[in-house]
Amino acid sequence: MSVATTTERGFTVVRHLNAPRELVFRAWTEPEQLEKWYAGPGPSQNIPTTVDLRVGGAWRLNMVENEDRSYITGGIYREIVPPEKLVFSWGAVDGWPEIDPARPDDVPVATITLNDVGGSTEMIFHVGLADHLTEDQVQDWLATGMAEGWTHTVDRIIPYLATRTG
Repeated sequence: MSVATTTERGFTVVRHLNAPRELVFRAWTEPEQLEKWYAGPGPSQNIPTTVDLRVGGAWRLNMVENEDRSYITGGIYREIVPPEKLVFSWGAVDGWPEIDPARPDDVPVATITLNDVGGSTEMIFHVGLADHLTEDQVQDWLATGMAEGWTHTVDRIIPYLATRTG
């Protein structure tokens, strides 16, 4: 079952995945796996994916939308609870969305919760926008198409995991 909802200051995407949550967690945290499902359909342009899996550490990836558009994206980890939860400020220095190291609380925060459902996984992916942002700033963020973009990105994990679980 797939559900995507929009809330006032963010959105949530829920997916049921036919894979154990340990595998799903690794798909989100191991560079070689992120490159295979997250980065998109085009070539990586030989820009390595990096993951520093610790609170305060960053992950960076070359996101390829199509042959004409790619950009660096990523995040800075705020909370890591293997294999249950990841929380990160979404964006990258010199990437999209741009993270200003002096203002890390101005960017969206992604929370991935992985619930064990008898050997499969319920993945709850939520992006929230800070309470201190004005309504206009929130609407500007939502108008970027990030809900649709994240939904497409999250959906790419489904066929990837199917190849990993047989």
